[in-house]
Amino acid sequence: MNWLRKMSTNAPSSATSGYKRRASHAGSWYRSNSDDLDDELEGYLSNASGPGWTEDEGVPNACISPHAGFAYSGPTAGYSFAALKEAIERNGELSTIVILHPSHHVYLNGLAVSGASAIETPLGDLTIDADLRS
Repeated sequence: MNWLRKMSTNAPSSATSGYKRRASHAGSWYRSNSDDLDDELEGYLSNASGPGWTEDEGVPNACISPHAGFAYSGPTAGYSFAALKEAIERNGELSTIVILHPSHHVYLNGLAVSGASAIETPLGDLTIDADLRS
């Protein structure tokens, strides 16, 4: 997942305060060891095969992916992230990924935006773009 690590490294560093959202499911829903996780994710990406898209269709600007534990969703999610990886490789101007997800612990009538300045992962922290969030 070096391409994803590169995007995080190049992310705007406008996040100046807040907390780091911990990787609370590391070791249960996905591997906590960075090398093992990287190998598993690369496997899902390399197993995702298909025609991709043609130049006439343009570069995708959205990706829908399941988010269950990798044992359940990894092979399917591999196709979504393979398309995202290809989009990033084809369009060097892509620099921001927005992740929308459900709330599993708190009822929301609408949407919420995290106050975290970073999201911890076994592969490295993902920096939150505070300007985009505001």
